[in-house]
Amino acid sequence: MSTALKTPLAVSQSPGGLPYANARIRAARQRLLSADDIKAYLHEPNFDSFFKRLSGGPYGESLTTALLTQSGVGAVSAALAGNLRKTYAWVYEMSDDHFRKLLTALVAKWDVNDLKTVIRAKASGEFLDDERTAFMGVGVQISPEEIRALARQDNLEDVVDLVLTWGLPYGQAFSEGLEAYLLKPSVADFELRLDKAYIAWARKQLRGGGEAAKYARRVFGQGIDTLNIDTLIRLADTTDEIEDPLAYLLPGGYFVTEKLFAQLAEAETLDDMINLLKKAVPLYANALTEGYEAAVLTGHLSEIERALEMRLTRQTIIEGYRDILGFGVVLSYLTAKEKETTNLGIIAHGVYRGVKPSIIEKDLILV
Repeated sequence: MSTALKTPLAVSQSPGGLPYANARIRAARQRLLSADDIKAYLHEPNFDSFFKRLSGGPYGESLTTALLTQSGVGAVSAALAGNLRKTYAWVYEMSDDHFRKLLTALVAKWDVNDLKTVIRAKASGEFLDDERTAFMGVGVQISPEEIRALARQDNLEDVVDLVLTWGLPYGQAFSEGLEAYLLKPSVADFELRLDKAYIAWARKQLRGGGEAAKYARRVFGQGIDTLNIDTLIRLADTTDEIEDPLAYLLPGGYFVTEKLFAQLAEAETLDDMINLLKKAVPLYANALTEGYEAAVLTGHLSEIERALEMRLTRQTIIEGYRDILGFGVVLSYLTAKEKETTNLGIIAHGVYRGVKPSIIEKDLILV
């Protein structure tokens, strides 16, 4: 088994219980950077001034550690990722076993995303350098060292062989995915197998009664909705004949059920599909409208998925923060922390490359 899972969980439960833990997390939430703070970083005139501001703030200690092995924008990425991992471990340490189980299921999505990144890189022959892998390995089941080990493998077969030694709960999807890939080289099919295996495992972890499990399932299910909607958009945009659209459905969506997915897949145009979806799921209507309008302007349909992701992120942060003593405040804090480090990473690379602030800001999620 990969050691990354054991590290944050092999700690004692907080002696003060959940009220004590949530009080500390709420206090930490107040110390996160505000939208105005983030914009101050965004409008630094050059990378040196950005670097100076970061070193004098809450990431100063992490940056000092990162500078022992890296420099420049690479050190910034390493510091942000290291600080986020430290935050995960701190939250796990104060959580009880039930909260830890829920968090593990949700946070493992980053491990799956990392694995898919490696799969795509090895299938295409891309090189995964330190900059590409800096923010990888921030989940709970795969460590940064293990990500770097995967990046060093010569080919996809070697990647799969190494992953299978870790005993991940969705590891079987790798052997099955590789077997199918060797017969028909399709990275999308490989990723679909991995997504389905992870979701099946995570849904088992999220079972049970209580408000915490119900809240976690709601957030998880809406995340699956976003992935399924993105799939529907890609299917609607392709000129290929799709024999069985339901084969691409990820189970466990909160609103986008199998029945609704099938109805949406039968829409004649993308416009029809978007309008049907807005009527079926009013909660997503504003994000769908915003994303579709942006897609028309930019020509990138991924704008729709991004708008849905931004909606869910903001909902998780704002709604969860109101859950004073429940699981919501834990997930709200971690989600806000993830977005903070992601935003700072985007700004760092943008400023380093001399990109205009107005362009960088379009990629940020400010709450």
